Amino acid sequence: MQLRATRLQEMTASLRKLLMQFDPAQRTGAWYVILIVTMGLVGGFVGIGYRLLLSLFQIIYYGSTDPVIAIAARLPWYLCLVAPAAGALVAALVIRYGLRGAQGEGMSEMMEAITLRERTLGVRASLWKGLSSLIAIGSGGSIGREGPMAQISTAVAGRISERLRLPADRSRILMGCGMAAGMAAAYNTPIGASLFVMEVIIGNFAMEIFGPLVVAAVVSTLLTRGLAGGAIYEVPELRLVSGWEFVPYVALGLLCAFVGPLFIDVLRGTTWSFSKLPVPPWARATLGGLLLGAVAIRVPHVLGTGADGVNLMLRSEMALGLLGLALAGKLLATSLSLGSGSSGGVFTPVLFMGAALGGLVGTVAGEIWPSHVASPAAYSLVGMSGLLASTMHAPLMATLMILEMTLNYNLILPVLVCCGVSAMVSRAIKRDSIYTDKLRRRGVDIDLAIEESALQSIKVEEVMWTEPPTVTPDTSLRKLLDRFLTMRGQNIHVVDSERRYHGIIDVQDLVAAADQRQVGDLVIAGDLARRLPHVEEGDPVARVMEKFWFGEHGESPVLSRAAPQRFLGVVTRRDILRAFDREVLQRKLMTTRYEPGATGRRLRRSTVDLPDEFAIEELPVPDALLGHTLLDLDLPHRYLLTVLALKRGNGNKADMIPPPADVKLVAGDRLVLVGRRTDVNRFSRS
Repeated sequence: MQLRATRLQEMTASLRKLLMQFDPAQRTGAWYVILIVTMGLVGGFVGIGYRLLLSLFQIIYYGSTDPVIAIAARLPWYLCLVAPAAGALVAALVIRYGLRGAQGEGMSEMMEAITLRERTLGVRASLWKGLSSLIAIGSGGSIGREGPMAQISTAVAGRISERLRLPADRSRILMGCGMAAGMAAAYNTPIGASLFVMEVIIGNFAMEIFGPLVVAAVVSTLLTRGLAGGAIYEVPELRLVSGWEFVPYVALGLLCAFVGPLFIDVLRGTTWSFSKLPVPPWARATLGGLLLGAVAIRVPHVLGTGADGVNLMLRSEMALGLLGLALAGKLLATSLSLGSGSSGGVFTPVLFMGAALGGLVGTVAGEIWPSHVASPAAYSLVGMSGLLASTMHAPLMATLMILEMTLNYNLILPVLVCCGVSAMVSRAIKRDSIYTDKLRRRGVDIDLAIEESALQSIKVEEVMWTEPPTVTPDTSLRKLLDRFLTMRGQNIHVVDSERRYHGIIDVQDLVAAADQRQVGDLVIAGDLARRLPHVEEGDPVARVMEKFWFGEHGESPVLSRAAPQRFLGVVTRRDILRAFDREVLQRKLMTTRYEPGATGRRLRRSTVDLPDEFAIEELPVPDALLGHTLLDLDLPHRYLLTVLALKRGNGNKADMIPPPADVKLVAGDRLVLVGRRTDVNRFSRS
């Protein structure tokens, strides 16, 4: 017993030592891999748990585990009408009392959190919203379960990133891993889920992003398949019958390109119509459930996620008329469910509609060319990928996800053709995907270029100058002249003792006042100050640039949000451009590995070439700068350089990322700098 206790103490001490060595800011290494695998496990367990809870709720609600289609067929018409409405009511009450009326985060908000960092995801809100979605889906709501699965996993990843204080790029990737793991758990598609995050959410195909996403998605898929089963769709052996089939497949791609934007517009219109009703949210949800039930009386296939209806189409067991009703009914039912306030995913409903549209085209083509086309099931499978590409503007993801989901690769050429045509034409018809459309209506343009999104993500407080030249309003003209002669720059700000902002004085105004000799010292700073359009500390720098475009000064005062507003500093065009350059470079090279340049005892310069005249270099601290802190040196203003890391000692374990501003530099320290080569060379000669 004593030996076991001793070993236990040794193991505990070793574990404590190992944990103390954990550097969450480290860009690579075993700990980062552990975090990625952890997110895969989280996504897998979330997916398995959600499936089990959904089945349990269906047993409680309907008293059966049969497919919702079969259950609805047995119900009297009035119960088929009321059942979705009652579930929508309970789901709305969960949001009302669990989140106090807030709607939590959806897929669009997750895109905003990962890509622009405009918001954080709350675990508590995600769990409540997941419960609301479970009730809505289990009672027949026409929504998908992939939304809450991905949302919960992403929220957990975000919380872990916050607790470990991971850098922004690591945090984005870890949250992407959570989303990929959640999507993979919903469909058992690791590659498709990873591409969904890369193509739709992050918009970056760097291999250093793809690797972590795939690892997390594979871990989630292995766990889900081992405990919950394999493919969710039953696909018979399908193949291309003849080359002439590409004609109807291209036609299917064109139809998908029109149906996708139509669905987005109907969903938007339905949401707007419900929002204008002068009733509380729970009443809107109940009304939406009633209308959904009315559709289900005629077409019960629209209830639930629709997976069972897709399996019927993939077995060619639905007639032409029923396929048309299923397509129109599902489009309307999903719009009613989501538009009235129920929360859930749109991925699975889109698959249903795509399968129905493909079945229609396949059935018609079979009537026209019976000896040259495959069964309608083949067109249903291709239609699923085509409508995904149309609504989400992600043809690569749609192609691989459908092939993984159905485990049938014989139709890869028709799938590629249909997705390519669908994505190209739909993008010409409607700029936004089904996810970015919601964000654009809120004023968030997620589909920006890297440069544009950088302007949206950088905040004023990150770049403002907190100690600009200032004078009080009662400063005399003579003292103002003396102050201008001893300072650099052409502007000075007038701020009183209580930090209230009075305006700006530029050198031209001062010279004009000095020429009026008769006024003498009667002129004070408050008389010369001119008000400038101000910005607030939480504003994005894009808003500041708009003010610069319409003003003559290259800077803008920053005031606090809280009343009374206090002067906090100024933000200048130069500071914004420097931060903009840094952010753009960081996004373009978000996962670029920087290899240290130490060879034995001799330090060599390590350089990674960047676009244009920029470079990242690791340099020893010049002797003249030793003993100073980075805060004292103010390298961004003196040298126009940004310090990425401070390297002290030997090995990567000594890296300090981000570099501390209050640590004095000592002999042997090395700085990893990013900037123009001319500025880097100027620093090295200091």
